[in-house]
Amino acid sequence: MSWRDRKEGYVPQGIDEVSPSYKHPHLVMVPDSHALPLDLVTQFVLVYMQGRLFSGKQPAQPRPTDPDERSLFCRPYREWAPAPYNTPTISADSGINRAMIAIAGMDDIFTIVTTTSTECDRDLHHLKTRLLSGLPPMSLTRWRQKRLHEPQNIARACQHLSATIDAFEYLQLPHNQSRMRKACNGVWDASADFQRAFNAYRAEKGSGEILATALWEEFLDDYFSTVVSRAHAWVTARVGELREAQLVRLGNTTAVPGGATMLTPVTSTQMEILDRVHDLAEITNNADTKIMLPLVGYTVQTLTSKIPDIRSDWNGYDGSRPMTRFPLGMRLRARIHALRSKWLSHRAIFARRDRVEAEGRWLRDTSDPEELVEIVREQVAAYDQTRAELRAGTSAAAPLRDEPWIESIRAAMEMSEGRRFRVWGFVGYRVHYGHSDEEWKAFLEAFKRDVTNWGEGVDGAAWAKPLCKVRWLDGRNLGIAEGDIEAAKRHYATYRLSSECDHLLTTASFLAADKPSIDSYLDPVKEDDQPLIPAGDMGSFILTARAHIDDIEDANDARAGRGPQPRRRPVPAGASDGTLRVLGSVLFDDFWPLQHRNSLSVETLARLAEIHPRQVYVGSTVPAERDVWRVAGTWAFTMLNGFEKWRTRSGGRH
Repeated sequence: MSWRDRKEGYVPQGIDEVSPSYKHPHLVMVPDSHALPLDLVTQFVLVYMQGRLFSGKQPAQPRPTDPDERSLFCRPYREWAPAPYNTPTISADSGINRAMIAIAGMDDIFTIVTTTSTECDRDLHHLKTRLLSGLPPMSLTRWRQKRLHEPQNIARACQHLSATIDAFEYLQLPHNQSRMRKACNGVWDASADFQRAFNAYRAEKGSGEILATALWEEFLDDYFSTVVSRAHAWVTARVGELREAQLVRLGNTTAVPGGATMLTPVTSTQMEILDRVHDLAEITNNADTKIMLPLVGYTVQTLTSKIPDIRSDWNGYDGSRPMTRFPLGMRLRARIHALRSKWLSHRAIFARRDRVEAEGRWLRDTSDPEELVEIVREQVAAYDQTRAELRAGTSAAAPLRDEPWIESIRAAMEMSEGRRFRVWGFVGYRVHYGHSDEEWKAFLEAFKRDVTNWGEGVDGAAWAKPLCKVRWLDGRNLGIAEGDIEAAKRHYATYRLSSECDHLLTTASFLAADKPSIDSYLDPVKEDDQPLIPAGDMGSFILTARAHIDDIEDANDARAGRGPQPRRRPVPAGASDGTLRVLGSVLFDDFWPLQHRNSLSVETLARLAEIHPRQVYVGSTVPAERDVWRVAGTWAFTMLNGFEKWRTRSGGRH
């Protein structure tokens, strides 16, 4: 199949095409201001204070056990450090401040300029951000809802898989690698500064040294390993499932009538299936060689064994030798990987031919379905061996534990002081009062069935799902007028910090059952009524909203006994109102983790939802889906416009 035109396949060409061919006013380039999540430093501090690593493992490096020492990374040097470390230029200077400045890329003017000028496609930015937060591109439940596992939808499935690979290809572009290394090395430097002051402090007490830099190295390696291994495992699992479906199809075909010839080695149906298998093989190659984040160029002085062994000279390589080392460049890495896979495939084919001849049998017709399936499986075995060679010493070899966002829930419950969290989820407000009590009850039942249908394929769901709750408040009892989302925002800013929420781990976002949300559950859209829309994209939804930052800060001031401060910020013209409609089926294992980690704001997700026919956030999407949305949205607008003109001409009598 190597002679075919790549344009005939279902595998996109990658991020070399920075400006996608599809056009839409809401699919634009957006700033990619942060090379890594800003909360990475916060997570590192939690590890320093006896928390677990990003993967959920306990670190091997020693940490302070004294409660007072655990807080020193966050306290200004002036308050605790011995001379000469207690006289920094900035009075509030601390270990965490220096680390935060580094991870945000704000340590020098050049970095600030290059950071703020970096842009990428909005959907690429969304996927890259969620992957760096440890989230999969989508849950297995969502994959099934979209019917991406079915053979007739393999084109969309390939786009989703390729988009995940594209995100890592984007991360490995030279300017992004430079930003990531600079940010992480800056945190290492901040840890080294703290380490010197901290060990001087411990020496005065007669205590031994603790290496904060070694802890950061362990944390960073674990973080990259977890992000990479989870993404790679997700892609390879989906590819394996799709391939098996194609092999079932292949096994059910019939051979060329009268026998295969040079001009007709297989039937047209078999060729179409083999082309899809070829697409999946190409995705496998890309996943194995591009879903990597090697610690090359990062400051590592203690855990030097984590730095991969890079080979730069590959002249004359023909694939006959194992890939015990690999090139740093991802495109060269892909070519070397392909050579090795091809060599192993050919060796398997010749070995099989020799085996058949030694047994005195004849090779079957090349179009024989069993023969074709066996050949494909031998090629897959070759790919598996190449992967094992290439990735044996990389981060993708790490075993998977509970998903990082579930680990963060567990950590929040274990480390919370004062507010002992026992459950996690959302606070919901009823802000529409036109439905009867029976209809409200029916809505609650339908909503619960929808939003609790998650957990398949989510590592740790068995522990987290029983603790997942939505606490509903009736806006009428709180003085909230019909549909007044702003009043609900003000109430929630205070309520989430009150004693009534002491045991509920929430986010800055809450739910609001307005009329469209309730109606979407009482009268759901049937997929058969929307034949053009891809499966799973037109389900019931709920309105979410985020409290204003001013209201949150006022609530924090009130909790701390301070009066409100004069800091009302003007809302820019055209800015989001802080609300977002979210598909019910992605509420808990997609939207909640993004809000809990502050990975992507409601306002950012709202821009992604603008192109949906009902302006609903449905998770990760690809061009094949958005193109259909665009057509459906245009038709809906045309029909609505025509209806309005008809109603105007008829004098509004209908």
